[in-house]
Amino acid sequence: MTFDYSYTGNLSLLERPKVAFFASRVVPQVIHDQALEWAKQCCDTDRVVISGFHSPLENAVFHLLLEARHPIIWGLGRRLYHRYPPEVELALAENRIMIFAARNVQRTGWSTAQIRNFMLANMADEEVYAINVEGRSSSLDVLYDLERRTKPVLLISSPVSGAWEAFEKS
Repeated sequence: MTFDYSYTGNLSLLERPKVAFFASRVVPQVIHDQALEWAKQCCDTDRVVISGFHSPLENAVFHLLLEARHPIIWGLGRRLYHRYPPEVELALAENRIMIFAARNVQRTGWSTAQIRNFMLANMADEEVYAINVEGRSSSLDVLYDLERRTKPVLLISSPVSGAWEAFEKS
């Protein structure tokens, strides 16, 4: 399947340093909390956060970043929406967000989400994964294994406080 993409928002965000954020659908509370702390710390940097913002944790990070007025690139695995929530409309008006989507896809499915995630990873300069490693497999495992060999990648997966700090220094 070939994808044709539509864009809206601030295209110049693509020229800035980008960090991709990926999260499993289900994560322990400690990983959830560490990922939100990472997102808060990210607001003090010039990095644009890029994600599909689809899983519950990704969505929580999305809302945190919107509230903090931090720049975002939102990759949809479907067509662009006709209307956006007021906080997204405000981010569009203030040039703090770019949204891109496949024109020829109606709804997000497993395969379109995978393609979107690989594309987001390819666009990013660094990546952060909040993966539940306690007995659950994740489609993000494959992406993480591929990407960690090519660029700075952080895995938030343990209850160790401050596990992501080493990533910030590298």
